Amino acid sequence: MNKKLEIIQLLKKNGVKTTPQRLAIITFLENNLIHPSAEQIYETLKKDFPTMSLATIYNTLDKLNEIKKVIKINFSGDNKVHYDYNTHFHYHFLCNICNNIYDITPKEKPEMLGAINDGHHIEETHTYFKGICKSCFTKRKGGKNEHK
Repeated sequence: MNKKLEIIQLLKKNGVKTTPQRLAIITFLENNLIHPSAEQIYETLKKDFPTMSLATIYNTLDKLNEIKKVIKINFSGDNKVHYDYNTHFHYHFLCNICNNIYDITPKEKPEMLGAINDGHHIEETHTYFKGICKSCFTKRKGGKNEHK
């Protein structure tokens, strides 16, 4: 079963109506793996759904986060919450120049998670990196990517 159908079933199971607006939000997340904010989603979808409110988007995103189908991401220095449709284990990289957010998937899940467990049940980790992405780094160096 694909993720979108799984989400629809989980929403129905939790008593949440799958309105055209909610389906549009899910489709947007599925097709735009850019770690959008609620405001970015709203600005894109309001053309097709002029009566949809920002509250509908926040409520839908909160429900998707509650059922573990999106991840909320907060970066220090950024007052916006971003949402990630990719719920598999990975890190995030925020470019300080273009503000794009990239997924970084490690080759292995870090062993430290087991080492720090101490009987606790770890449900989430929030690790991110900040720096300059490859594209901005290359532009900054005048087209030469000296970093390898």
